Amino acid sequence: MSETAFRRDEWQRLASAFVERFQGIGEVVAGDDELSFSEPAVGTGLTLRRDGTSRSFMPLHGLEARWDRVVFDDAAAEIRLEGAGVTYTYRIPPALR
Repeated sequence: MSETAFRRDEWQRLASAFVERFQGIGEVVAGDDELSFSEPAVGTGLTLRRDGTSRSFMPLHGLEARWDRVVFDDAAAEIRLEGAGVTYTYRIPPALR
């Protein structure tokens, strides 16, 4: 399994991994305080904020959660947000892989 994890205080490294993961499959914006990916045709997206809050949306659901760590699992095409009492897995839709 090829997983790479980043804590919130590793923002620059997290931002680089985020852009690398989503570049070429949708719109990616990397700012000082927010990272976002969206693909309107498929109806999916993920936003991570430097303060640890997040928002994601996919067909049929959406979520806002607070995270402390982000894990990129390239083999499974997943991004896992982990925080106190919560783990959320964002799966990149098969149409975008």
